[in-house]
Amino acid sequence: MNESQRPRDQIQVWSWNLDAEDPSGESDYALLSEDEKARGRRFASPRLQRRFAAGRARLRSLLGEYLKRDPRALVFVQNEFGKPSLIDDPSLHFSLSHTEDRAILAVSKTLIVGADIEHVRVLDHLDLAKRYFHPNEAAAIERLRHPDEQRQAFFRTWTLKEAIVKALGKGLSIPLESFEVSIATSPPSLVLCPEGAPLAWWLHLVPGDYCLALVAPADSDVGLIQRTV
Repeated sequence: MNESQRPRDQIQVWSWNLDAEDPSGESDYALLSEDEKARGRRFASPRLQRRFAAGRARLRSLLGEYLKRDPRALVFVQNEFGKPSLIDDPSLHFSLSHTEDRAILAVSKTLIVGADIEHVRVLDHLDLAKRYFHPNEAAAIERLRHPDEQRQAFFRTWTLKEAIVKALGKGLSIPLESFEVSIATSPPSLVLCPEGAPLAWWLHLVPGDYCLALVAPADSDVGLIQRTV
């Protein structure tokens, strides 16, 4: 591929195991702000506290490496819906997501990104889909014959929708039933956009025991760089 054929926009995504970090958590806590340490202490169990610290510390270390800066010096702010950004580098877009022992971080200098990861597990997927998804999405899931297929379809749809909401940075002020994604296409597609959102989107889905979705408003190919740490 020559230079003119390379996607002009890129997303880097890192994935890691939260339980593979420092078991004591001491090195992780050394990177955190006092506010982050206080947030971590509010989790109910030592395991959840360590996972929170491991996620925040890795977020800081990866962004620090990306920006060539001391990770302890990074200062985060949140908008009114809880979407974080860097106070002195708001043009760097990133999205962190974690479930149980897994975490992912998507970063881009040019694209607003949304990332979501969910552990595929047994739950009342049809009831949840009918309550919270667009009617067409719920109907598509219900048409599948086998419960395992329905469950996989539910989580693929859920992660895509959550990633879109995170990219837009407005939280659940955007009702999940107000827009529609399709996992019947490859790659998946945004059929009905949230109100006021860009019309063109890049969607990326990785199914499995842990379902991962990456999204960005983009009208052209996006280069994806995936790394495990």
